[in-house]
Amino acid sequence: MVFNIWHFSALTVFMLIVCFDRTVHAQYYEVHRTKLDQLVWCNTLQAEQYKCLNFTVALERDRALFDDLYFNVTCHLGFNTEECIQLIDSEKAHMMSLDAGEVFIAGRYNSLIPIMQEGLEGGFTNYYAVAVVKQGTIPEVTSIRDLRGKKACFSEVGSQAGWTIPVYMLQKEGGMEIVDCNNHVKSAINFFGKSCAVNSLTNKYNPIGDNSDRLCAICTGKVPGGKCTSADPYAGFEGAFRCLLEAGDVAFLKHTTVNEMIDSKQFKSVTADRFELMCTDGQRRPLSEYRQCNWGLVPSHALVTSSARTSEERKRYQQFLMKAVNLYSSKPVINTTNPLSDKRYDGFNTFDRNSDDKYYDQSQFKDFANPSLDRDQDRYDRFGNTRYNGFANIDSAFGPERNLTEGNDTQLYERFELFESKRYGGRLNLMFQDAARNLVPIKEEDQSFGGYLGHSLGQILEVRQCPVGRMTLCVTSDPELEKCVKMRTALKAQLIKPEMNCYKAHSHINCMQAIQSGVADVTVLDASDVYTAGLRHDLIPFISEIYNLGEPEYYVVALAKEEDPDTELTYLKGKYTCHSGINTAAGWVYPLAYLISNGWIRPYGCDSIRAAAEYFTKSCVPGAISTEYNTGVPYDNMCDLCHGASYRYCRRDASEDYYGHTGAFRCLVEGGGHVAFVKHTTVSENTGGKRREWWARNTLNDDFELLCPDGTRADLKDFKTCNLGKVKANAVVTRGGLGFNETQVNAYMNLFTYAQQYYGRKELDSFGFSMFYSNPPYHDLIFQDATRQLQMIPPEKRRYDLYLGGDFMRARRITDCESGAKRSTISISVVAACVLYLYVYV
Repeated sequence: MVFNIWHFSALTVFMLIVCFDRTVHAQYYEVHRTKLDQLVWCNTLQAEQYKCLNFTVALERDRALFDDLYFNVTCHLGFNTEECIQLIDSEKAHMMSLDAGEVFIAGRYNSLIPIMQEGLEGGFTNYYAVAVVKQGTIPEVTSIRDLRGKKACFSEVGSQAGWTIPVYMLQKEGGMEIVDCNNHVKSAINFFGKSCAVNSLTNKYNPIGDNSDRLCAICTGKVPGGKCTSADPYAGFEGAFRCLLEAGDVAFLKHTTVNEMIDSKQFKSVTADRFELMCTDGQRRPLSEYRQCNWGLVPSHALVTSSARTSEERKRYQQFLMKAVNLYSSKPVINTTNPLSDKRYDGFNTFDRNSDDKYYDQSQFKDFANPSLDRDQDRYDRFGNTRYNGFANIDSAFGPERNLTEGNDTQLYERFELFESKRYGGRLNLMFQDAARNLVPIKEEDQSFGGYLGHSLGQILEVRQCPVGRMTLCVTSDPELEKCVKMRTALKAQLIKPEMNCYKAHSHINCMQAIQSGVADVTVLDASDVYTAGLRHDLIPFISEIYNLGEPEYYVVALAKEEDPDTELTYLKGKYTCHSGINTAAGWVYPLAYLISNGWIRPYGCDSIRAAAEYFTKSCVPGAISTEYNTGVPYDNMCDLCHGASYRYCRRDASEDYYGHTGAFRCLVEGGGHVAFVKHTTVSENTGGKRREWWARNTLNDDFELLCPDGTRADLKDFKTCNLGKVKANAVVTRGGLGFNETQVNAYMNLFTYAQQYYGRKELDSFGFSMFYSNPPYHDLIFQDATRQLQMIPPEKRRYDLYLGGDFMRARRITDCESGAKRSTISISVVAACVLYLYVYV
């Protein structure tokens, strides 16, 4: 008896321990799964949100049928497709369905990946893009070239069938010119008349804000916020069909669109015989002949999620959705003669569900070619009882379905249809395309926008091609080359054309030679180098930098320390001076022209280097001992203050620490200089904690003063009245003269315009690129750090002398013996020819 009591007590304790352990594990399992099993579906229309909410009701009702595949789906209404893509990319949402063209955008710019594709009737995963016109209209159109000036209806900019393929074919065979290498919307604007292409004015497709509103002219949405956006009544394939019916000449649709619209409640009075297809050769065909008369093949819509999702999570998404199709689709997939093909699609073949792949558990999904075979069985739980008692009339979107049970009894229950949308306010293709019959898993190795798009990717990229293939930027130092490579990578990330390459030359003069010979295409030069490039190498300026004056110019100023009252501009003999570089506008031409023209320095003809060397005791003039810039006697004292080590010593590029405006200022701060010749923004760029290098840490604006031409001093803010002159800003130059090519110049301007739109910010961004920022300890790499924007130089000013102006030309003649020599030679030749003509014939 005692033994039995003890045995019973021990067994009870054991059972309690086991039960407690299982309870704890069960609670942990539920907590662990709660986070994993959340799935936020992003929608862009209110009707789509209603359908999604009904989907969640159906899922909750049938939760037991999903077993371990269940996800707790919630619905989020985004403002538009772009916002949903960004939400999924940031993992605030998890999934949505996208058009093939949108999959490219989502994958190329936002790291989303397609994991499933809609299977259409017959098991196909492609559809045809077609051009539809009204029967008997626009008889003058006998080829696609004749569509120029017509009213076109597009589903939306970026859609593969409703935008990309039409533009691609018209560029290829229809005479559509490429107006802007980086904005193909402008090509369509230039080709068509008043049309409707929603989103043609959004930031994504109008990045610099200069698109015409021609592609919104016949859209009918309400202003503001509704017209020419995804909320416009003419948005999507449904909207493009409506646009054709009411206002347009031609609509670019899916081959199924017209029949879908006619079968809907909205267009009951419209018949199919009112429309016909327009082929790429200009012929007209009936709607039924879409296989012979189409503009291209398009992958069906895909479900996308974040690439941050693990392989296992993506598999669970796929299995969950396939189970949902199995339960909530009554549309059979027919003619699937080979549902286990090795390829997901090839041309217009059936979809792939590889039964040999361990990836898919076929027992979960049974016969997906005919999902209705096991649907009735799934609606009963393991005890043979239907789960639908007590769920009558959950929502009007759930229609009654009759299910025959054993004994021929009739059972009524609610049904949610995954691929049907007409009951949600008349809108079609909500969440999924209504033409879909199934969802096809995409193999893991194909889960990228490139793997999904296949040959369609070539069409998308071809639309973005540019008549100018490349632009090579010439730089002069390793730090500049590094920045150039980063800029090239950044531009490529945004698909900005033409493709940018980098070329390193050993000097700015070498860059000029490389551009003239065609080895390079563009470089950024100081105003004085623009003069040299134009005079000796036939280069022309076409883009200029803008600083804080609002115009492409700056003031040249002389700086001295506030604690050094003995230094004044009218008497610098024996002083230590800091210059941005030999033959630079602010660091050499203007200061020397002032000192020579006012008699403070003996001119020695026009040999400014000798004049400076004999007047100043020590200086740092980067490039002063280079044979490219000083063809006369080298004066070592012109480099005595320079800081560069080894071969970098006194070089006229970023490898010399004291090169450039900031370099000259640094020479004044730490290098022993008494005066520095720089641009008016230099001090404010480097003081007050703006630079972290040790030499600039304790500098303040009040530590420095301006030296005025009349011998007085002034505060830094008085640069407009205390300066040595105003000079043109740095400029981008390219080939002129016999090498001038207007198409190339326009393409280069276009590239820099879009580059600054995407990367023109000045703030440090460790995850991005900034054109107008230089990583310490360097400064003014390629562009000046003070640059606020780039501005196109008007065509009538694209000559070095016209751009630089008379004041600079006079200053350069004072300091440079060879300035104007080329022009003098030409003038003498012209005069000699005239004299000879008069002598012979008169």
